Amino acid sequence: MKIQQIRNATVKLTYGDKTFLIDPIFAPKDIYPPIEGSHIPGRRWPMTELPLDIEDILSDIDAVIITHCHIDHFDNFAAKALKRHIKIFAQDEIDSREIAKYGFSDIEILPTCGLSFGNVELFKTGCCHGIKEKTLPYFNQVGIRYESMGVCFKADGEKTLYLAGDTIWCNHVKEAIDKFNPEIAILNCADARIGESGSIIMGKDDIMEFHKYAPNILMIASHMDSVGHATLDRKELSEFVNKHGLDKVVMIPSDGQILTL
Repeated sequence: MKIQQIRNATVKLTYGDKTFLIDPIFAPKDIYPPIEGSHIPGRRWPMTELPLDIEDILSDIDAVIITHCHIDHFDNFAAKALKRHIKIFAQDEIDSREIAKYGFSDIEILPTCGLSFGNVELFKTGCCHGIKEKTLPYFNQVGIRYESMGVCFKADGEKTLYLAGDTIWCNHVKEAIDKFNPEIAILNCADARIGESGSIIMGKDDIMEFHKYAPNILMIASHMDSVGHATLDRKELSEFVNKHGLDKVVMIPSDGQILTL
């Protein structure tokens, strides 16, 4: 497989006989206003430009996976750039209807029981987008949903890959590890927070808990150095990884970097 970290949670994945674009946002740097409640008030985002031309990112794409419709996972710039007939996998009927508003004609809901796409099997996994009681008031305030999904990928000749999605360490993650026994996991690791929400995606403690539970899984840190409500960056995560001897099991790709595994 080839995993290319694009920017934030946007990843280009070549797996089996298919190439997937995951959670595309194509906005130029600093176009979005500061996220209310972020720990650095006034910080606009995305904090970096895309590392590649959009045409290069979209080349050879067979399908798009949108784990949820938050603007840092799917935005108007990506919607305008994607072909209307491209295959899109969504988490549920609500997100499917939202995506369809842009004129896309081939949207399929990814079930927990899985489906086949070419020689790749895809399975929806659960997420806790933060502790619900603490997070939901902030999401409700701005009119966005709490629900999100992860995805497990399986194919002959490939290592099993688990894309955890926007989640903290929780029982859903344990269940995915137990059920699919992945060898590689892509984790969203910016420890994003809004006000007093606590972590709404993984941070250092979550990574450590993940490693303790599944010490043989290679973790790849995504969703870094881009959004205004992040509290953990690549530099600090790298220092943590080195301090705790996790450098053999945690990879922190830079934007544009391709990992061949």
